[in-house]
Amino acid sequence: MKFIVFGLGNYGSSLGSKLAALGHEVIGIDNKLEVTEKWKDHITHTITMDASSKEAMLTLPLKDVDCAVISIGETPGITIMVAALLKQLGVKRIICRVITPLQRTVLESMNIEEFVYPEADSAERLAYRLDLKGVIESFKISDNYQLLEVEVPPRYVGTKVSSIKFVEDYSLKLITVIRAEEQKNIFGATHIVQKVQGIDIPDLEFRKGDILLLFGEVTKLEEFIEQ
Repeated sequence: MKFIVFGLGNYGSSLGSKLAALGHEVIGIDNKLEVTEKWKDHITHTITMDASSKEAMLTLPLKDVDCAVISIGETPGITIMVAALLKQLGVKRIICRVITPLQRTVLESMNIEEFVYPEADSAERLAYRLDLKGVIESFKISDNYQLLEVEVPPRYVGTKVSSIKFVEDYSLKLITVIRAEEQKNIFGATHIVQKVQGIDIPDLEFRKGDILLLFGEVTKLEEFIEQ
C-alpha cells in the first residue's frame, strides 16, 4: 500500500518508519530540510515542502495513495488547511492527528472521520491498523503477541462461533464478539451502540460488521486476516 505522512515529528516519523518497515511505500513530508534529511534512510521517500500550498500539493501523487495521515502538531490551523486541500484534491482516506476538541469539530464538518490523539494512541498501533485490512484497533501485549479488533471476514458471515476452530486451525483465541445494535435513549431517539456479546457464545452466528476480539501471535493474526 502507499501512504503519505504530513509532518515528521515524533509521531509522524515513528508512523512513517514503521509502515516502511512493514513493507509499504511511504512518502514523508515536512517543511524542514533537516527533518526530511534525518528520516530519508528510514522512510521510502522524504520531501521538503509547504503542505499548505496547493501548488506544492499538486506535485504529489495523491490519486495513487491509499491513505494520507496528517500528523502536524504545532499549529492546529495548518492541519485544517492541509485536510481541506487533500479533500479538494480527491484523496480517498484521510486520518488527522488532533490536539483539541475544537480542531476535531472543524475537521468533522469537512467530513473527516478518522482521528488519532498521539497522547493516547501510539504510532505503532496506527501502523498495524493501516497494515492489515479490516483491523479496527490493536493492543500490543508483547513483541510477539497482540489483541486485535478485526471485522469478521466475509467468509464467516452466517457461520456459528462453534463451527470455527480458532485454536486448532489458527492458533488464536477468540475473546468475544462486538456487535453494533440499535438502542433508544431516554428521549426515544435511536442510536447505534457497540455491544459486547459475552464470553460463552458458541451458538452466536456471525453477522456482517461484527468485530472479533482476537488474541494470538502477530504472524497468526496476519494469516487469519489475509487468508
